[in-house]
Amino acid sequence: MFHLRCTTSQLVFLCILLSAVSFTGAGNLGVNYGLLANNLPAPTQVAQLLLTTSLRYVKLYSADQATLQALANTSIKVAVGVTNDEISLLAGSVTSAQAWVQTNIVAYMPATQFNYIIVGDEVLTVSPELTAFLVPAMSNLYTALVNLELDSELKVSTPHNLDLLGKSFPPSVGAFNSSLSTTMQALLAFLSRTNSPFMVNAYPYFAYSANPVNVSLDYALLQQQPNAAAVTDINTGLHYTNLLDAQLDAVYSAMERLGYGNISLAVSETGWPSNGDPDEVGCGITNAATYNGNLIKLVSSNAGTPLRPGSSFDVFIFALFNEDMKPGPSSERNFGLFNVDETPVYNVGLVQTSPSSSSSPPSPTASSPTASSPPPTPAISTPAAPAPAAPTPIGKTWCVAKPGAAMQDLTNALNYACGEGGANCVPIQPGNPCYQPNTLNSHASYAFNSYYQLNGRNYWNCYFGNTGVITITDPSKSSCSCSPSTSSCSSSILTVTFLQTKSLSQILNIEKNCNDIISL
Repeated sequence: MFHLRCTTSQLVFLCILLSAVSFTGAGNLGVNYGLLANNLPAPTQVAQLLLTTSLRYVKLYSADQATLQALANTSIKVAVGVTNDEISLLAGSVTSAQAWVQTNIVAYMPATQFNYIIVGDEVLTVSPELTAFLVPAMSNLYTALVNLELDSELKVSTPHNLDLLGKSFPPSVGAFNSSLSTTMQALLAFLSRTNSPFMVNAYPYFAYSANPVNVSLDYALLQQQPNAAAVTDINTGLHYTNLLDAQLDAVYSAMERLGYGNISLAVSETGWPSNGDPDEVGCGITNAATYNGNLIKLVSSNAGTPLRPGSSFDVFIFALFNEDMKPGPSSERNFGLFNVDETPVYNVGLVQTSPSSSSSPPSPTASSPTASSPPPTPAISTPAAPAPAAPTPIGKTWCVAKPGAAMQDLTNALNYACGEGGANCVPIQPGNPCYQPNTLNSHASYAFNSYYQLNGRNYWNCYFGNTGVITITDPSKSSCSCSPSTSSCSSSILTVTFLQTKSLSQILNIEKNCNDIISL
């Protein structure tokens, strides 16, 4: 945090700047939930498992009814898949596409939330016989969304593997296979017109395992090598410190070569196997934890790639579980973050537990995110709690710091609430009405309650790594009141959430009330 004196010119500039930043968006971290196993937990158990993590985005390979029902009322956004077998039917007419949307999306809304329709999986390289049907199916599904006024809520895209590229190194020469030029032109035109991302399944693991002599393990594990050890694109002079950036920039270059430099990317699959056959190079828990830990940091940073600095993209880790029915070598059945008994295969900070009960993944560089300080993956509603025995209390409720919570855990949770969580922490800054008593417990209680009220007063909105507790006793003090009917405790200064400020009139109104120190 830093402090500044509030003046008209500074505040107007600051609010305009931060509002502009918010329009750039942020990448979201999600997970692929596959069903190729005969021993997976029930979908209702999986939904509860996800709520104990910071993962709020899930990609499904099909519109599985039980799974879609289980994800209802969880605030988890679903990217729902159209199977390859369904594509030719959906390409036939808008009527068929609209029936699919009604059956597999509208029927579950609004309890289940959706953000993508994913049409097929690696169709152009795995099922080339469906090539002629792919874009028509996508177009019909989009038209159905428009007809149902859902096109602002869901994007339509399709995932590809990197075999789609005829050239990929150096990244600046990236180009699609010439045999697919007509299809790619039509696909990119659709994505550009609908403002949808190009989806790619990008696996540095496969590039490394196929050529471990010439591909550095650290480079594949996203260890962010210094420029001296980086791979340099001889055409652009750009330095690549990890292989995933190079793979994505090759795709950016390929799209730009066809005149579509405006399309964003989404990584529909990426991951690293925690086990494999004896002859499979690079498999193992240490490498898997290192890769996914570094991936989380990469997504959180919104740093973009060397060719597209500052760009952000959604990333779906492959996969939620180890799936015992996947064909191929052992590595294919060992990409999961969790075992089927719901225990983590390794820890990368996704499970919201106390750091004393878990350890950071092995890594020769900086440690991966710890569990008590949630990784800054965008759009997380709150650190999630295990399902309680009873529902959230009704009536007037507040969220306060749990008595006896460890000081470090409480500090981490306070930083989260006032930072990524977006709680209004202005009144607990020095000189403001809720600063006293100046104790960690008091400040954390104020921040927790602000977050709790802002996010709907659900039980998981008061978890904070098990440092928060819901109370029916009003914690207000004489100069600092807390009301369950407002987004935060109130005081004599105006409550401001800068990133939600959108108009000049709002900015000027804020400035009139802003004579105290504000904190960002």
